[in-house]
Amino acid sequence: MTVKLPAKWLAIALLAVGGGIGTNALAAPAYGATTPTASAGGCVAEPALPGATKSSLYTVTADSAPLFVEAMTKYAPDNQVNYAHCSLAGTGTARFSVTVSQSFTSYTVSPKSRKLAVTRSGNTITFDSGPNYLIVQFDTKDLLFILIDAPESNAPKVGDANVKSLADYGVDNTGATLVTSKVQSAINAASGATRNVLYVPAGKYLVGELWLKSNMTLYLAAGAVLYGSNNKADFNTGSGGVSIEGMQHAALRVYQVSNAKVLGRGVIDGNGKSLRAQGLNLALVKMDNSSNITIDGIIARDSSYWNTLVYRSNQVTIKNYKVINHRPNTGYNQTDGVDFDESTNGLLSNALLYTGDDNMATKNENATGTVNTKNVTHENIVCYSNSGCAKIGTKTEGTSMDGITFRNLDVVKAGRSMVIDAVDTAVVSNIRWENVRVEQTGSLIDLQEDNPPSWRPAKNTATIRDAYFTNIASDVKKVVNLHGRNATININGVHFTNFTVQGNPVTSRTDPDASWNINNYVSGITFATS
Repeated sequence: MTVKLPAKWLAIALLAVGGGIGTNALAAPAYGATTPTASAGGCVAEPALPGATKSSLYTVTADSAPLFVEAMTKYAPDNQVNYAHCSLAGTGTARFSVTVSQSFTSYTVSPKSRKLAVTRSGNTITFDSGPNYLIVQFDTKDLLFILIDAPESNAPKVGDANVKSLADYGVDNTGATLVTSKVQSAINAASGATRNVLYVPAGKYLVGELWLKSNMTLYLAAGAVLYGSNNKADFNTGSGGVSIEGMQHAALRVYQVSNAKVLGRGVIDGNGKSLRAQGLNLALVKMDNSSNITIDGIIARDSSYWNTLVYRSNQVTIKNYKVINHRPNTGYNQTDGVDFDESTNGLLSNALLYTGDDNMATKNENATGTVNTKNVTHENIVCYSNSGCAKIGTKTEGTSMDGITFRNLDVVKAGRSMVIDAVDTAVVSNIRWENVRVEQTGSLIDLQEDNPPSWRPAKNTATIRDAYFTNIASDVKKVVNLHGRNATININGVHFTNFTVQGNPVTSRTDPDASWNINNYVSGITFATS
């Protein structure tokens, strides 16, 4: 499309498109390093998980050394996922090559904002990259994720004075027998102990519901997977915590816990597709009334319901997080990514979220005794979803939701990109989307107060005050929907700075370069450049 505005506007548009992560770089705080189990040149290959199916479609190398590519065959016949995971051996980049066993016409390496210099030779593409979470699409074939983490440094290891190995408890690491009680005993023993780091070595551990404890670290080494039992009864343990939409239990419960960490390059697999078919709404990680919690580095996959819920908790940090849920071909299956709910001072940083429902849905859950959500930041996120990428609601109970930020997002695909569903009672204020790049979406921005849910009662008196959209660049011209409910239940303050669609700066609510759907109950719409 030809830019119709003066040259200075083109510079603004380019600034908006580039206003995030630079070429070949995705900021990823390092926190720890295992002894490499398999060398892959410049990137340390994560070993194949026990029982993993090797992809027949993709071969991936890093500096000419092979990475294991797992095919998530259990998600069939829905959208199939293949992924390779490695950690850089040092600073800088590695050279990655992807070979496809079938012919292809076109390919896309997302996020496009990384501006990787990709070359093609036959059925192989090659590029250099530092830490990155990439989604590669060849024609309409199954997706390939290449998950490149920064190096670990100072990770716990067996032999450290504060480390106890799960192997010392005689736990079956083949996945053949249920080991919940032994793993739980090891967690309990680590809590507050001198050896308060529980090291889980490579292997498959078949478990039901586990409960994290205070003053400890659970470290999942590369090649370790906590794999969910296929028996619903194995998750009906303990008591306490909120039940949300029938979701009382989880693969890992964090209830009234303080000063705890879950670290490493291992995997928690909820066996969710199978359990959901049995009628079980199960989170992968579910926090209730906890504080000072860190989750760093793991892959969280195949949740039955919402993957990671942070409920009524304070100072929760989740980073370097890879969520790979089951995503249906059409519709939704409630497999959200990371939801902060009635929580304060939270941070989600550096994540790939692949979900069948919302990637991020920040909420206020209950009208009675609600803790108002405040100061929650989501940054450096790659989104791929059937539903919303960066959303407030649908549950907006209580009196306020304030200071929620979504920063440096790449929307590779979403049903809706930036969303507030304000349908309950809260004043939703000071919400920011900054440096957002949209590749594919159904709707671009959706702020609405006039579409209450049909599946539950809602007071529908929530209002939106001051939503900020800064450095927003969309590759597609999709609707910006701004809908208040009436003269008093309305939207006041929608602020656009450096907003571009298909390279064209958008400078007014009637600018034809954007697609608008604005009703009469919206005021204070502003446009600016910087």
